[in-house]
Amino acid sequence: MKYLGYIFRNVRRNILRTILTIGSIGISLFLMMLMLSFLSINATVSETLKGSNRLISMSSQGFAVPLPIRFVEECKAIPGVEHASPLAWFGGSFKEEKMPFAQFGVDADTFSEILYDRKVPAEQLKAFQDDPAGCVIGYKMAAERGLKIGDPLPLKGAIYPIDLDLTVRAIYECKPTEDGRALYYHWKLMEELLKSKNQGRMAGNAGVVYLRLADDANEAEICRKIDAMSLNSQNPTRTMTEDAFVSQFAEMWGDMRTMITAVGFAVVVSLIFVSGNAMAMALRERTTEIAVLKAIGFTNGRILGMVLSECVIVAAIGGLVGALGCKLLFDVVDVSTYTAGGLPFFFVPWRTAMFGLGVSLVIGFVSGLFPAISAARLGVIQGLRKVV
Repeated sequence: MKYLGYIFRNVRRNILRTILTIGSIGISLFLMMLMLSFLSINATVSETLKGSNRLISMSSQGFAVPLPIRFVEECKAIPGVEHASPLAWFGGSFKEEKMPFAQFGVDADTFSEILYDRKVPAEQLKAFQDDPAGCVIGYKMAAERGLKIGDPLPLKGAIYPIDLDLTVRAIYECKPTEDGRALYYHWKLMEELLKSKNQGRMAGNAGVVYLRLADDANEAEICRKIDAMSLNSQNPTRTMTEDAFVSQFAEMWGDMRTMITAVGFAVVVSLIFVSGNAMAMALRERTTEIAVLKAIGFTNGRILGMVLSECVIVAAIGGLVGALGCKLLFDVVDVSTYTAGGLPFFFVPWRTAMFGLGVSLVIGFVSGLFPAISAARLGVIQGLRKVV
């Protein structure tokens, strides 16, 4: 603490170089926090969905191949399955919007039983169930588009050659870690329009099948039964728990954990070189000054400590800007506003931000170690006669 003022004066000596060093550390750690937070969010979502007693059965050939609607009733007949519903993606556009949002055709009678975490007032739920052209929308979607109960909500078909003229009958609330911008409509409405306006082409498809199990049901056993039931049919299925279904989107990118770890390691190594180079240049300019300090009684250990402290302080400021700045930014900014619900939420956990700050301290210590040792070993005579 005695020499803190002197250390901070040295930090400010070449302010441009200090700002550039802090900026390089801050920006790099900011990007690193984004990557690490992706892993944390994926784990959070999976943990939230565990125990939901919900399964999703999809075609073994992928999302692009819908399951036939008869499969919903076949699933209901399996012991342990309490409710089953189609979940058919419509993919239409609202007004002049180009970015699609989640639009699913469901069985209105079982909507609240399967998606029980979408909180809908009882009178609104009944209004939705009673109106074949009714729909349920998320509270964020309603707020952003200025929609309220009773408003028309037309969707122009892009995948299907039909349009849906819907009416908002209910607005659901949900947790911040869930999608508040989805829309749910009657699957039967789309089915009837395909039969009447498209000669039945593309009709009879459930998309995927959403299932709610009994509390004491064995999820793994029911998954096996459903897949075995369809194994030799024209529509073999792949059934999984809801958290496994969500996790597979991250798996599409490959081994994300290994990739992010490798990139993070590369970032740390590059920052050590950047910060070490900046510190080496600063000490080269102060060779004579360090020699004078040693001549008036400063020990090698004290010189070592002051130089290391200087480097750690610069790196720590970069860590505060990058790691904590990233945390505070995404606590304020709702990213789903800019992704049309494609990324329903994003946050930086405190443990991730603290890890980033710790990384900055390690970067400062390691990058400053060699220049500090060189300064501590500098001879007085050698330093005094050196001209920079």
